[in-house]
Amino acid sequence: MKTTEGREQRAERGGADRDFFSLSLCGARGEGWGEGLRVSAQVAAPLIRPARIFFTRLLGVVGCLLLLSSAHAVTFSAALDRNTIRVGEQAVLTLRFDGGQPSGVPRLPDVPNLQIQFAGQSQQISIVNGQRTASLLLNYAVAASQPGDYTIPAFNVPIAGAPLPSQPLALKVHPAAAKLPDTEAFRQLTFVKLRAGKTNAFVGEPFALEVRLYYTLGGEIQMPSLRGDGFTLTPFQHQQGQEQVGNVIYRVIVFRTVATPVKAGKLALGPAQCAFNLHVRTSGGDAFDLFNRGVRAQAVTILSDPLAIDVQPLPTEGRPADFNGAVGNFQMSVSASPVDVAVGDPVTVRVQVSGRGALDGVRMPSLEFGEAFKSYPASVTTEMPDPLSMTGTRKFEQVVQPQSGEVRALPAISFSFFDPDARAYRTLKQPATPLRVRAAPAAQAPTIVMTTTNAATAAAAATELVHIKPHLGVLAVPGAGALRQPTWWALCGVPFVLWLTLLTRRKQAERLANNPRLRRRREVEKLVNAGLAELRQQAAAAQTEPFFANLFRLLQEQLGERLDLPASAITEDVIEERVKPLGADDSTRQSLHALFQVCNAARYAPVRETSELAKLTEQFAAAVTELRKLEGSR
Repeated sequence: MKTTEGREQRAERGGADRDFFSLSLCGARGEGWGEGLRVSAQVAAPLIRPARIFFTRLLGVVGCLLLLSSAHAVTFSAALDRNTIRVGEQAVLTLRFDGGQPSGVPRLPDVPNLQIQFAGQSQQISIVNGQRTASLLLNYAVAASQPGDYTIPAFNVPIAGAPLPSQPLALKVHPAAAKLPDTEAFRQLTFVKLRAGKTNAFVGEPFALEVRLYYTLGGEIQMPSLRGDGFTLTPFQHQQGQEQVGNVIYRVIVFRTVATPVKAGKLALGPAQCAFNLHVRTSGGDAFDLFNRGVRAQAVTILSDPLAIDVQPLPTEGRPADFNGAVGNFQMSVSASPVDVAVGDPVTVRVQVSGRGALDGVRMPSLEFGEAFKSYPASVTTEMPDPLSMTGTRKFEQVVQPQSGEVRALPAISFSFFDPDARAYRTLKQPATPLRVRAAPAAQAPTIVMTTTNAATAAAAATELVHIKPHLGVLAVPGAGALRQPTWWALCGVPFVLWLTLLTRRKQAERLANNPRLRRRREVEKLVNAGLAELRQQAAAAQTEPFFANLFRLLQEQLGERLDLPASAITEDVIEERVKPLGADDSTRQSLHALFQVCNAARYAPVRETSELAKLTEQFAAAVTELRKLEGSR
């Protein structure tokens, strides 16, 4: 009876847990013992139930929050490096995980006639605004045994207990013998972009230029070439990195240069051409092929889109009379020392022009000395820590001599340039520098010291003892024969020396006849040495056109001899293709690039100063010295 009443009361209150608890106690041995336990359980059950419900709900809320936070923090994407391949080639499928990672390597869906094999993992770390982000990349090699259109279906990857879905991926497979157009076969593998700092510029205004090469597979990459008729370009500087375009992670090489227009009009800059051997995996190896037996080199040449640059001429309205072609934004400082001199003493005038722009176009401001000063040519030095920043300092030093004590000051100095940002000419002025000139001191007559001889001393010297025979005659060593005479041995050695000389010349002639490379080397050395002397004469006479024609010819002759190529076949491209493998350092190659570019731009450039031509001559002489140290091509 009691048991039945207890069950009805518990049924009215509800709760499956209380029923199980009460029934288990009633099944114990002994009615009295079971009765006591049932009463205790009925008293404790109302206290346990609220606590259990509270903790159950709390755990549920915490689990939901963790699930939602992990779902928002973790992202997952899948992408193919290209969507067109041939039978026997492989595409790379990359799974990218941001904010988390799976517990193991996910298994991808099976697709008929499609082989998908895990090829390893990598980690990509990026720092944006001080925040460090790590991404896990899982790579799979995808190959097909039959041509056709395939679709890798969407699949789920469990991360932190939550499945994250992917997108379906399409792959088109052509027959093994099919020839694919470059735009279709390598569109997903590599491409190149040409970017300019500005598309509207003035003549003589430098601007930054970038050639960005994007690629996904390895390869032998060469320095790009860029068509730029009407522009002068500095040597390329490059750096590497990574960039995501769409769902694909590309490796990027950024080539930077500075372009300066030298004529006005609508000019085309580019296209930029990148040529390299792309490493494409074939069926000859697997994803873990350590010796690249399954990799073939595919010669690839890609072009960027050209850029249209609107180059405006420098305005003639408002052009100062002392403007000499400087374009940019500059500041000027002038100093002179010493300022307290005598007539004819040297005074050094120092002019420093610093700022951003075409520093090569900055010339020494003209000073109207007249007959009051005797002046000498100014020396020029340029300091540019980073040529690509287009910021630096150009220093001029000129020595003058005052010719009169009436000179009271150095004349004022003005420097004019065109500011492309303000689209106007600007003139910087330095007032006259006070100068104190003293008259030259009168020349003093030289002091002549006369000596006299005492008559008594002379008479005493005349009465001294005189030797009977002051001259002993000629002394000779008796018994010295011909064998001890050096002259006899010298005469005996003349025939031997003559024979040895003739033999040496004959051996040299035979050596030259049997070694055309050596004969060409000596001929080119004579040609270049004579050409250097001619270059110095042309630089001193400011003969610009003959100077650059002679410089370009000597460059071709010297490089042709080093590379064993005809001189007429030498262009700037051989510097990276052939000179670099010989062991030429970066400074030598950059110097050669600069010489080629200044020769190419000579027909557009204004007349250069004598000092600049002399500097180019010494730069070429230094480059020749470094080239002769290299071991020529075999």
